[in-house]
Amino acid sequence: MHESVAAIIRARAAADPAAIAITGDGRQLTFGELDERSSRLAQALAGLGVRRGDRVAYLDQNATEFWETMFAAAKLGAIMAPLNFRLAAPELAVILADAEPAVLIAADSLLAGTPPGTVPASTTVAVVGSPPAGRLGYEALLASGDPADPGEQATGAELAVLMYSSGTTGASKGVCITADNLLTGVATFVAEFAPDAASRSLVPPPYYHIAASGWSLIALSVGGRVVQVREPRPDHLLELMHAHATTHAALVPAIIGLIVELPQARTADFSALRTVVYGSSPITAGLLRRAVEIFGADFTQSYGLTETVGVGTLLSPDDHRSADPARLRSAGRAAAGVEVAVVDPVTGAARAAGQTGEVVIRGRNVTPGYWRRTEATAALFLPGGWLRTGDAGQLDADGYLTIADRIKDIIISGGENIIPGEVERVLAEHEAVLEAAVVGVPSPRWGETPVAFVVFRPGDQPADAELIAFCRERLAHYKCPARIERPDALPRNPSGKVLRRKLREPYWQHLDRHVG
Repeated sequence: MHESVAAIIRARAAADPAAIAITGDGRQLTFGELDERSSRLAQALAGLGVRRGDRVAYLDQNATEFWETMFAAAKLGAIMAPLNFRLAAPELAVILADAEPAVLIAADSLLAGTPPGTVPASTTVAVVGSPPAGRLGYEALLASGDPADPGEQATGAELAVLMYSSGTTGASKGVCITADNLLTGVATFVAEFAPDAASRSLVPPPYYHIAASGWSLIALSVGGRVVQVREPRPDHLLELMHAHATTHAALVPAIIGLIVELPQARTADFSALRTVVYGSSPITAGLLRRAVEIFGADFTQSYGLTETVGVGTLLSPDDHRSADPARLRSAGRAAAGVEVAVVDPVTGAARAAGQTGEVVIRGRNVTPGYWRRTEATAALFLPGGWLRTGDAGQLDADGYLTIADRIKDIIISGGENIIPGEVERVLAEHEAVLEAAVVGVPSPRWGETPVAFVVFRPGDQPADAELIAFCRERLAHYKCPARIERPDALPRNPSGKVLRRKLREPYWQHLDRHVG
């Protein structure tokens, strides 16, 4: 296990400087080039006053500049803060005010038109691309730095990354990720998936998501190659997988679904592909079967949070070959070095096998808390260091975890609990349904009733009555949707999770009481 993020690039550059580290979309870099450029940037950042513990923020799509910034910050003992490039200016302003970065490295296109005051006055901005007059350019800044490694690093409990959560239930919070948290996660996944210097990992999600930057760091730590993606279009992903003979792919179910729907996926060459790791949102049994058939690779599901650096449970390739449908609906068992339990969300008392409660996680990978959020940090933990995930689930007698839903997404109708994910899985079994989300809406009689938002396969639009009857054949009537809505797409956060709160809001915004 490496002792710091900086140690990863130092070791790989010393071992094989000519090996390609980053390829795919954008500029290609070897480990030697990445080491030198990150050292130059580190020295230049130090010249701007960046010191140990300062934040260095990055705002752009996936690019080699991300890794130059990551390793430059690491070589100073500074904290990397990846930012969501899809945020609106007011949202970005809130995060920048919270993080207070000493330096922001940002794409020219993302800064153009940003209102004054979005970036704190104390933050120096370096522009990637074409800097406007009077603005510092990224390449000029980097070129001004000495190529000598500054020699600093963050280790142990020192913060290495400040990563703002996607915010499925509300405002984004800065998740503090220590060097020990991050490198424990890297070591855990290296041991599980055994990538090596010959590995070529396709990473479509944005780097500000832990699944993308985390998996990329796993690949780089063993000298493997990251196949970088800026615009994750399904046809482009197929092209990249073929052109780079990718061996590993870190995908979210939404992307998997888009790829397998492509006609050319049926004849594509996936012979080099060994492993597909997926997570961030549930996957239907039907989609999983199609994906396994098309890709012909080992599939592993990973369940985790930003607060656990993406590490929690794993559903192994052997589990995916199981004939037990309950096994395939699970998120697997606790990863090595991680403890997972299910507790009463009110009292914290342990739930017995088969009982639903809140999923809690404990291990060296677990964050110490939220940036400058004392109360939120206190609420995040139960006694004994157990992190509250906010997910409802249950463990079986063999330790397999099944995620039911977000605690706040459970619908209470006439005193009965309805788990949206259960209804969604039934809807997904209908041949016309591409994907579905179920939420509770106000009901004068029952308090709440379930409504289903369904996206259909092209050219297939069954009647509402048919879908509701389909559910009633498989579920208790009180669990079945009272109504079907037909959006063109479901709202998602950048990590692919469906934002049920966005679907609920129009129904609850005029009431004093809100659910979830």
